[in-house]
Amino acid sequence: MINYTLRQLQYFVAVAELGSISAAAKQCHISQAAMSQSMDELERAVGSQLLVRRRARGVVLTAVGTDFLLDSRALVRHAEEVQDLIVERQTKLSGPLVIGCYSSLAAFWIPVICERFTNVHPDLQVTLVEGDGAELQERMLKGHLDAVLTHTRHLLPQVSWRRVMSGRPYVLVGGNHRLADRTSVALDELADDDFVSLDIPTVRDNQLVNLRMSGLDPKVRWSSQSFEAVRGLVARGLGYTVLVQRPPVNLSYDGLPLSVLEIEGEVGVSDICVAYTASERPSLRLRAFLDFCEETGAEKERGAGRNP
Repeated sequence: MINYTLRQLQYFVAVAELGSISAAAKQCHISQAAMSQSMDELERAVGSQLLVRRRARGVVLTAVGTDFLLDSRALVRHAEEVQDLIVERQTKLSGPLVIGCYSSLAAFWIPVICERFTNVHPDLQVTLVEGDGAELQERMLKGHLDAVLTHTRHLLPQVSWRRVMSGRPYVLVGGNHRLADRTSVALDELADDDFVSLDIPTVRDNQLVNLRMSGLDPKVRWSSQSFEAVRGLVARGLGYTVLVQRPPVNLSYDGLPLSVLEIEGEVGVSDICVAYTASERPSLRLRAFLDFCEETGAEKERGAGRNP
């Protein structure tokens, strides 16, 4: 027999997240005495101290409590999913779905998700959170996100994932570049050119390493954290860059021409994928999102770089 209840786990998660028994009691609409008694009973049931009570300063988790919090969140989350499954099987998809999106993918994926996915499933409460791919996955593993749209090069080892679109890199040069009339280029042809870098951690940690492994050591002259600023610098003839995401038009924000060159030979790819928690069976909501991303990715690829 299980010695603790789901309600106790819900209360424990509330106490841990709020750092206070009184605050958790208020949030859960019970008395402070009842919340304190529930925590005492939970600790007896698991046979370990989970919380350290500090007079007038709230509570802190013990080492055991920290580990137990992760398990509690997973159990509570699974119970909520089971409850939602009952409703979803009888009606339309409903309930919350929190999706993380790697920042460089946001402009290409968030609008189509908001338009198409939410229109098809209006009863879903979809929340989209942008950020670093690895950091978003860490938040997902702690139970704060349902899935993360990112690149395969950014995946953490603890997650499951589904590929949704190819991510082969390409070279971008300005319209007046000596190679602008070409359709492809060997990386060693760019050895003496200045490089414009998209200066975000995952690109620095992955793309530059990938290029060096492919035989090119980029001469970084300019850098920016903005995707469009990088394209603008390239359009003004200040260097070339290597990107994965492909806008539908080869123009910078200020209307200057750009030229896309495919990379000749072998080069490491970083496909677009959706990461989700390996230890949990995907809910119907998440499975619907995974299917949507696969279908959208296939449509993007069929459009040869044109976003649907």
